Amino acid sequence: MRIIFSFFMIFLTLHMTGQDLPAYQLFNAKGKKTTFKKMTQQSLNHQVVLFGEYHNNPICHWMQLKLTEALHNKIKLVIGAEMIETDNQQALNQYLAGKIDQKALDSLARLWSNYKTDYKPLVDFAKDNQ
Repeated sequence: MRIIFSFFMIFLTLHMTGQDLPAYQLFNAKGKKTTFKKMTQQSLNHQVVLFGEYHNNPICHWMQLKLTEALHNKIKLVIGAEMIETDNQQALNQYLAGKIDQKALDSLARLWSNYKTDYKPLVDFAKDNQ
């Protein structure tokens, strides 16, 4: 039984590491595959970078954060966040200014159900880096 289990574990490990399952694939404006590095370099040449996103897609939000981090020390950034509605802006401004904490933001603003996992990292990056 131990030999069968060992064989199964080796097979499973080899099978899992042999798969190529990328979390995302990037394409340029012409539909050609590109890399994150190239996308970041091209973003430096533009005044505005927009993300068309799926609100419930954590990979998209993670990509937004990674691009923001990559551009942070290279250009002046301004982040617009349409997921915070106008009537919640004051609470967000208070949070970003350090006048209220996360718990207060949670109670004062209507935040998306995936805010903590998908949006909070980007908001906190903006807060930490002004």
